[in-house]
Amino acid sequence: MPKLLRDFVNNMIEEWGQDNPFYGLRPDGQLVEQWTHLDGLEIFYNVVRNSKWVTVTVMPTQTGIHPEKESVYKWKGYINEYIAETSVWWAFELLTQMEAKKFMIQNKPMVKFSFIRLGHPYELVVQFDGYNWVVMD
Repeated sequence: MPKLLRDFVNNMIEEWGQDNPFYGLRPDGQLVEQWTHLDGLEIFYNVVRNSKWVTVTVMPTQTGIHPEKESVYKWKGYINEYIAETSVWWAFELLTQMEAKKFMIQNKPMVKFSFIRLGHPYELVVQFDGYNWVVMD
């Protein structure tokens, strides 16, 4: 049985503590749409500084639909269902709740979250299964 993203987030809050900057239930955060990569300098900076920024990548759907615009974002906020769904709205330029619901049910989008914590890279891939966001192995 697939693991629900909300259950995974709750487990990570329990494991890493309420004050961890990566997993939480609140929807607030800061988005940077265009991020400049400086030949690996960003990676070095994240390792040394233990950045709180999460790289959010919206993947092409299994039905072959590619995002309308740049699908890599920097997010300084919690990883949860809210940012997974919101990033799909941004990447595929979805405008209404009805449009988004139909798109997500038909195309089952996937989102990848990447970040560095205590010098170690972490990655989480989630997919909308038609009803819920689930963690992919």
